[in-house]
Amino acid sequence: MMANHDQRAPTPPAAPAPEPTLAAALTAAVADPKNRPVVLGAGLCLILFVGLFQESIRHFHYAWTTDDNYSHGFLVPFISLYFAARIFQSRREPLPERSGTALGGLMLAAALAVHLLTIPLPIPFLGDLALLGALAGGFAMLAGTAALKRYWFPFFFLIFMVPLPIALYTKIASPLQLLASQTASTFMNASGVPVLREGNRMTLPGGVQMFVAEACSGMRQLTGFLALAAAVAYLCGRPTWYRIVVVASALPIALFANIMRIVITGYIMHFVNPAYAVGAYHTLEGILLMAFGLLLLNSVCAAMDLFLDKPAADEAEAAESLIPRPPDPGRIQVAGCKGGA
Repeated sequence: MMANHDQRAPTPPAAPAPEPTLAAALTAAVADPKNRPVVLGAGLCLILFVGLFQESIRHFHYAWTTDDNYSHGFLVPFISLYFAARIFQSRREPLPERSGTALGGLMLAAALAVHLLTIPLPIPFLGDLALLGALAGGFAMLAGTAALKRYWFPFFFLIFMVPLPIALYTKIASPLQLLASQTASTFMNASGVPVLREGNRMTLPGGVQMFVAEACSGMRQLTGFLALAAAVAYLCGRPTWYRIVVVASALPIALFANIMRIVITGYIMHFVNPAYAVGAYHTLEGILLMAFGLLLLNSVCAAMDLFLDKPAADEAEAAESLIPRPPDPGRIQVAGCKGGA
């Protein structure tokens, strides 16, 4: 007799469960009947929030659509949501149950007090800050203090969408404008292009006039690089001193990139044609100089990595990063700044 052998194919291994996402978790929480009181409360709070802070919301929209210095404001909320999603996917341990009623209530009360202050003192900047404080306070009340501590950076990053008061902006931009003019004219004179500078107006050979406007003061580059440097510092998973240097480097990088933009504009007006230094050409020049600034930030990270012990850097990254090792392919990397949170 011949033995019977089971010819059935082996059962394939079960497919791994998909990675949880923040959107899926929120959808499941809303669909759970147990959470209906919280969902209804959150919806009511959202309606009250929009009603109370409608002036600030209008101010955001007006500034983002009319002022090129804050045109990046539309992107900031989405970037903050990206950070929140990465934190959610990277943290597997449950949050401790800590009520956020006291802290959230205090933050909401402070935000409402500042908002009421803007009625007799119409200062949009204060209303904008009150809106951000109310967002964080409402989140603390609904999710708890432990959740606010975990997700603090997405709320902090929203500060980069807030337009500065005009008086403060002018006090910062005017000295930067004059510094950029002085440095650029000095560099061009030293390189063989004689420039006569009167304030922020530069006269090139042949009577060609070049004016360093307030828009060319470097504030636009500074706000953009500060947001970028803050994101890189948070994601790089390096020691605290490393992150501080990354953020602090945003100021000199933005100033240097802006000065080089003015110098290149002067060279184009003198050696090529003044028509190629205005309009779309000038905008393209600004984009290329922004890329140059990113390269400089990359170089800063690479230079600091030379001073980091490889084992010490790996330990710091493992201890501080929110992303479990080994890293996923989607992690952000800027030179030596490996993506983590």
